[in-house]
Amino acid sequence: MPPRTLLDKIWDDHVVVHESGKPDLLYIDLHLVHEVTSPQAFDGLRMAGRKVHRPDLTLATADHNVPTKDRHLPIADPISKRQLDVIDKNCKEFGIELYGINHARQGIVHVIGPELGLTLPGKTVVCGDSHTATHGALGALAFGIGTSEVEHVLATQCLWQDRPKSMLVEVSGRLGPGVSAKDLVLYIIGRIGTDGGTGYAIEYAGEAVRALSMDGRMTLCNMTIEAGARSGMIAPDDTTFEYIAGRPFAPKGNDWDEALAYWRSLPTDPDARFDRVVRIDGADVAPQVTWGTNPGHVLPVTSVVPDPTSSP
Repeated sequence: MPPRTLLDKIWDDHVVVHESGKPDLLYIDLHLVHEVTSPQAFDGLRMAGRKVHRPDLTLATADHNVPTKDRHLPIADPISKRQLDVIDKNCKEFGIELYGINHARQGIVHVIGPELGLTLPGKTVVCGDSHTATHGALGALAFGIGTSEVEHVLATQCLWQDRPKSMLVEVSGRLGPGVSAKDLVLYIIGRIGTDGGTGYAIEYAGEAVRALSMDGRMTLCNMTIEAGARSGMIAPDDTTFEYIAGRPFAPKGNDWDEALAYWRSLPTDPDARFDRVVRIDGADVAPQVTWGTNPGHVLPVTSVVPDPTSSP
């Protein structure tokens, strides 16, 4: 077998149907659901008389419409209240675990997966939200999907997808004092543009990436979307494993040993080929400032924001 990338390994392990020239049918290990992009999907199931195929691989949480304070009070916005009421009804009807507004495990959908040990290396993870790429920080293949795709995964636990091209962003050396993961990803976006990642899954690698905490890695993968890509990934390592160990849904005992052996096989093989490679020296990355209308309008703090009066 030729050398494979992290993307190749996860993708190949999850292909259910492959036909040349057509999208692959991928098996989905974890489907996260929230109240904004799911109502029509459940309606579609209801109209077709279908059930959720794998409720045990589906988890819902109240997210986008949850007040940041005074949760004991009625929700003032009628649309927000309606969406939260509907997801509660749908999850009860279709047998899906819901971390509702007052549940101790309720949280941001991109955060609770890693925090609870549900997001694991080598998994395929989808959610009806573009920033699902966050989960790639743990070595998962994670991407956002649309509402019709949410329905498809609920009904089949599979999804038709075109295999993306692969991009390696390698950051050598170390980031300087005061330079964060947010600065690094803004620098990358400034380098490749907000459409530079379109059609790609981006793997972040190199010494500077390895030195990031899990929070930093999640920041990096989260903002992959602002570079135009649907997926950002970082190969799992000891930092990943230490983060996962002991979390509520993480493997334990012999299952942990078996999982760890598999996870250690996931990093990209030496000499594996990428469709595009971007190399960055971490020492070149200064704190970044965005000044315009999209994340590509970014400059180092040592530079000067353009003067609108001097624009053509």
